[in-house]
Amino acid sequence: MGIKIRLCGFGLVFVALTPAAALAQAEIVGAAAAVVRQVEGIQNQDVRTLKISDNVFFNEVIATKTDSATKIHFPDDTYLTIGPDSKVTIDAFVYDPNSKNSKMIVNATLGVARFVTGKMGSAAYQIKTPTTTIGVRGTTLTVSVEEDGTTHAVVEDGAIVVQGESGEPVEVGEGLSTTTEPGEEPSDPAPPDPGVEADTADMDITLLLDGGPQGDNDAVNDEELSGLIEEVEQTRSAGCGC
Repeated sequence: MGIKIRLCGFGLVFVALTPAAALAQAEIVGAAAAVVRQVEGIQNQDVRTLKISDNVFFNEVIATKTDSATKIHFPDDTYLTIGPDSKVTIDAFVYDPNSKNSKMIVNATLGVARFVTGKMGSAAYQIKTPTTTIGVRGTTLTVSVEEDGTTHAVVEDGAIVVQGESGEPVEVGEGLSTTTEPGEEPSDPAPPDPGVEADTADMDITLLLDGGPQGDNDAVNDEELSGLIEEVEQTRSAGCGC
């Protein structure tokens, strides 16, 4: 529960805010275009269950559970898809169609997320993970973050520049990826790791099939979804990157 401080005469009055009131005062940065199963919004100690069309707020952690996913739509038409068992925070969002001061900073701390840029200039976008800072050049990319912070960045369209905790930045083009381990520089661009591709497939299956076109339609039941994910796991075990 948040606390608001008001000056009254020579004293201070502490007014307790409910979670709903605290969110009402927060800055809206986007909205949930799709929500599948258990997705939470976390602000300080306040936790809410995210539903389709709910607003998403500045500095709110969006956390998904197992077999859960969400897609966030931003005013500049950027889309951020977040896969199962993931955590992402919007650290900054300023959009002014008539200004060059627009910016967006996404902090992906765990799991898988796909980022599709919108109308702002490419220099406005930045993605951070525990081990990297990623500059975006008008693109679609997927970021996968492991428990220890190891980051895999896969470019689906366009290009990115990845800076690790050491070494020089690495530019990665369409269809390629780079991996950055804690304290290391990014690896040279190479085809995506099959395991990372399988994680991305998990995200897509969960969102598009279980959630339906708008993310609120149980088009596939639990048993069918488990079967589809099992097929992805078999692909991962076989080492196929197709």
